[in-house]
Order: sequence, then C-alpha cells, then structure tokens
Amino acid sequence: MPTIVSAGNVLVPAYLALVAKGYRVTRAKTGRREDPEEWRATKGAARFVAEDPLSLLGLVAMREARGRRWEASDAEIDAFFDRFP
Repeated sequence: MPTIVSAGNVLVPAYLALVAKGYRVTRAKTGRREDPEEWRATKGAARFVAEDPLSLLGLVAMREARGRRWEASDAEIDAFFDRFP
C-alpha cells in the first residue's frame, strides 16, 4: 500500500472526493484576522466547515463513520487520553 502524507498535493484530491460524494464545496473569506477563510461542504441539510479540503473530507468521513451521534462519549474521551497522554 502507498503512503499518503498530509501535504499540499492532497488538497485537490480531497476536493474531488467531496464532489464525487455529491457535496457542493465553496471557499469564503470570514473577515476574521485569525481565520481569514473557511471551506464549506454542503449536501442537503448537512453542512461542514473547515480550514481546507482535507479537513472537510475528514469531517465528512467522521460523520459517515459515526453517524448522527458522531460526538465522543466521556468513556471514549477517557480511553483516547489514556492511550495518547
């Protein structure tokens, strides 16, 4: 299997993957100095906002994998920090 690294060369493939999944992807200026722009992916009532297409794709994948109850439970949070202190 190839190794894929989070770098500039994955932004366009991430965008293309979102479009292939049926999302409308846009980029907008926020007007905030600390966060000058944001990327948005929308499909029906679903709306995702992130700093780049790769992060957007990650949010979409998380929602697809975990469903409507995507947030971590207290036990899941504790287990995460036990494993990655």
